[in-house]
Amino acid sequence: MHDLALPSSGLPAGAGDLFGLSLCSGAGGLELGLHLALPGYRAVGYVERDAYAAAILVARMEDAALDCAPVWDDVATFDGRPWRNAVDIVTAGYPCQPFSVAGKRRGSDDPRHLWPHVARIIGEVVPPFVFLENVAHHLRLGFPEVASGLVGMGYRTAAGLFTAAEVGAPHKRERLFILAHRERDQLADPARLLRDPLERWKPDRDARPLADADGERREQAERGQAQGGRPDRREPDVDDADGAGPQGRGDDAGEHAGEWPAWPPGPDDAEGWERYLKAAPDLEPAVRRGADGLAHRVDRLRLCGNGVVPLVAAHALRTLAAELLADG
Repeated sequence: MHDLALPSSGLPAGAGDLFGLSLCSGAGGLELGLHLALPGYRAVGYVERDAYAAAILVARMEDAALDCAPVWDDVATFDGRPWRNAVDIVTAGYPCQPFSVAGKRRGSDDPRHLWPHVARIIGEVVPPFVFLENVAHHLRLGFPEVASGLVGMGYRTAAGLFTAAEVGAPHKRERLFILAHRERDQLADPARLLRDPLERWKPDRDARPLADADGERREQAERGQAQGGRPDRREPDVDDADGAGPQGRGDDAGEHAGEWPAWPPGPDDAEGWERYLKAAPDLEPAVRRGADGLAHRVDRLRLCGNGVVPLVAAHALRTLAAELLADG
């Protein structure tokens, strides 16, 4: 599989499409997010050890939702050296269980702790950009190790907490995103991540982003790194156990792009559902996550629980890229 590595765009900063290598790919949520943020993005390789998740990746390739590319089955045995100079960005949604408050929070002692393998591959590939995702509690447990590891490899980082509610979803689903770019690398200009407008999949105009979300998330990330990953939070994090423009500003993820919102109404939004059903009278009611013999139900729930909301990933990528660009 390693012989299939493709050449990097190899063009000056700000030009050319980006090629990506996806580690701990899951169902491909990060890759879908990159396609929204960077319409010319192309994934050229996936690494995923979970058989069901790998099958979903293949199915999404077959229906053209994801780029067709080889899938390697174990991040621990993947050799990144043949991929050096072949990709522009490495993405990874490494397992959250070592850091989730819903788990035992064993951190680096958890056998599912795959960051050392991800770090090794980053060091072998030496991509201009790195984009990572994990649960919010990772900011308290494990984030300093990740941040210092990236800095030690010559990267400058920006990190922050982003929620699905910020892009109009009816749920919170808070996640930590980390964007790093390699210093003194002409291909690592954050402007490369901002040259295209965000793809036209945007939430409802009634969505209310968090007040001063950018300033708050930056402050949280700085506290997490400076104080051993223990930001001052008033509310506990509850995470899933299983599992902008030319001025350098991020996109407004709350813009409206049509009569149909990107998200359905929330469970308590009776008026919203009434409008929705009037507009689509042929919709049939269904029991949530029906228990009538649904194939792979547990696998599906686990994959959804561990997954990334693509629009949040796109919003996070562009917001953090704008921060890196503004900081010079």
